[in-house]
Amino acid sequence: MGEVLFVDRNPVFRLGLRALVAQCEPGLRVIEVESFADARTILSQGSQPSLILLDIRTSDCGGFVGLFQLRKENPAVPIIVVSEIADTETVSRAVAFGAAGFISKSASCKTIVDTLKAVLSNGPWKAIPMIADDDQVNPIAALSPAQLRVLRGLKKGLRNKEIAFELGLSEKTVKAYMSMLYRKLGVTSRTQALILIQDVALEPQEA
Repeated sequence: MGEVLFVDRNPVFRLGLRALVAQCEPGLRVIEVESFADARTILSQGSQPSLILLDIRTSDCGGFVGLFQLRKENPAVPIIVVSEIADTETVSRAVAFGAAGFISKSASCKTIVDTLKAVLSNGPWKAIPMIADDDQVNPIAALSPAQLRVLRGLKKGLRNKEIAFELGLSEKTVKAYMSMLYRKLGVTSRTQALILIQDVALEPQEA
């Protein structure tokens, strides 16, 4: 029997989604946890679910950082991001950082079931922007040349003052760029940004 790991802090929504999972594949067993740490514990104990459903606002998840970590640690398991926020920018980030699909908590039951079926039937995992729009873009690809230069400095481990000196900018300008980068990446700290970009190619010829 296959399993679905559902990481979400809302028991009412978990109850509803469990019923929708049963509509997709009646034999699937749903494992529910309320925290990101609990999900990682279950996965580290050898669980190999057919699908992970992740609310990125779950406690201790760190937003897209949690998605990125699960993606690296469980590369063969598709992950669907579940979120109350489903604007284009949020969906774009989710897909860019490894989500196989995206479910808005306000979506209709049919839309949710269709998304679940599409990902579950895909076989070997690959990224599928389930509700992609024409204006969805990779948040890294959308950065300006100046923002990319600052991001490269961040990836090298430079402090704002060092980045400013290297690029010939004021420290105030670098701080402003950092704020924009955090917003585009969907993170709130330097550490979270570094986790997300550690495997991203940022060389000048690839910018």
